[in-house]
Amino acid sequence: MITRRNLMKALGVLPAASYLTTSTKAFAEAATPRLPKRLLGRTGRWVTPLALGGQGSLQWTGQGIDAPDIIVRAVQLGINYLDSANIYGPSQVNYGEAFRRMHLVPGQADYNAPLRESLWINSKTWEKFAVGPSTNLAQTPGATAVSDLKRTLTQMFGDGKGYIPEGAYIDAIQMHNVQTFEMVDQIYTGMAERGGKMPERIGAFAALLDYRDGTNYTGLNPEGKKYIRHIGITGHMDSPVLMEALRRDTGYNLDTLLVALNANDKLYTSHEYNVLQVARARGMGVIAMKLFADGSFYGKTPRFSRAVEDVIYSVGKPEKASYEDLVRYSLSIPGVSCAVTGIGHIDRAKPANCQLVSNLAAATQDLASEAERRRLEAEMAQRYGATTNYFQLEQKGLIQPSIVKVEKIEGSGQLSVRWNTAIAAGKPLASYEIAANGKTLLSIPYRPQVTQDLFWASVPASAVGSGTVSVTAKEA
Repeated sequence: MITRRNLMKALGVLPAASYLTTSTKAFAEAATPRLPKRLLGRTGRWVTPLALGGQGSLQWTGQGIDAPDIIVRAVQLGINYLDSANIYGPSQVNYGEAFRRMHLVPGQADYNAPLRESLWINSKTWEKFAVGPSTNLAQTPGATAVSDLKRTLTQMFGDGKGYIPEGAYIDAIQMHNVQTFEMVDQIYTGMAERGGKMPERIGAFAALLDYRDGTNYTGLNPEGKKYIRHIGITGHMDSPVLMEALRRDTGYNLDTLLVALNANDKLYTSHEYNVLQVARARGMGVIAMKLFADGSFYGKTPRFSRAVEDVIYSVGKPEKASYEDLVRYSLSIPGVSCAVTGIGHIDRAKPANCQLVSNLAAATQDLASEAERRRLEAEMAQRYGATTNYFQLEQKGLIQPSIVKVEKIEGSGQLSVRWNTAIAAGKPLASYEIAANGKTLLSIPYRPQVTQDLFWASVPASAVGSGTVSVTAKEA
């Protein structure tokens, strides 16, 4: 285990600006002790438990803060998952400057290919269409998922004006903040037509697959570029919507899920007990976010951050919940590969005051036990109630299956019963009970619904008679 104390001790050997004064080999060797890593689902890649978020001071940069140096420092510390998004203002540009300082631009003198290959560089597109109406927040009128992808590459590795150097790529792009069933329809538009005549509108997913595989089924990648290696999805509001997005992925092409997971999750429509279960069953890499409820746990007004004044610069706050507990909580949820946090402040001279160092030390401690997690949930519920996770769907209680279909199985004396998933509330689902005439006919252990195919079971027709069959989800 890497403790906060010995991590800070190791940091004492790192020069303040080694990336400017040493060779790339020396820079790589300056990284702190080898950090533990976790498998990022079926991507086959291993990532550090703490990921660097693209917001915080990377998006809202206060006076006197060297935003690219936060990125450099993260890599020096051994963090290898780096996150950004097209709607994070100057975040991608700050990554571009940091990458130039670290010689991570292909074609650049002294290009550090081994360091580049060790990193997982991720960005996001808000755009739900590759051909069709813009769906972003009017930040880039006329933008598409493809133009966002190219914008990421030119800002991170090129001149920021359209030039993309040969050999540049990002490890993943995620379809960002999918929060309605309409958005799910949008990103999947044209998926069924790949390989044939494409429709007038093309969703983001179909086009991004072309840029992953070097194909041109959509007609949007005529040069056969392979700009990305993986595709993912993100969301913090609506678990049922995200579950639908995952279930519609018949080709298992969604490799990662970025989702809000913190100690107040169960006071809302729980992501842990709903979409996380589907993602795990599909073998996806899951990245937790909103560990500190976007600063709400530390006094920020519960709303989306939008200015420098919203950035938190302290390492937790003495009168609030322990930041270490909050980091360990999210990383201890079964199925989570890593957790992403925005950074407001680093301190190279005093590691104890550095958010990066402190969060990383917390992320590399032993996992929180089930009892510890329950204790923290109770503490946070007592402190705040359901006032922090403004970004998450309100608690609606256990929602029973909305589809139950009963049909005769000819010549068998059996009835076929099919149903769709229930939506869990503050407790995990344990089983589905099939009943008729006031009697339980069958109890089936819970499992996630990973495709659009309904669950299926059979019961004796004689036990049902003229009665009505019901399917009821039971909580653990």
